Amino acid sequence: AVTWGFAEVLPDRVIVLAQTAERPEEIDRDRAQRALERAENRLKNASDPTIDVQRAHEAYERAVARLQAARHAGG
Repeated sequence: AVTWGFAEVLPDRVIVLAQTAERPEEIDRDRAQRALERAENRLKNASDPTIDVQRAHEAYERAVARLQAARHAGG
């Protein structure tokens, strides 16, 4: 799972330029699922002035990426 960057997969190597990168086996699926649920709840209440919508959206995207990577690897 890569956030704020990109990964290029070539036949002989992988190049990662990112703020964070995690291998699927490093991802705690329960924790990522809880983060996803928190972000979804914040986004549902986006009209609340105490909610930082941009931050909630970033947390949502990060959690989705982590869960997809874990699922793709069979984790």
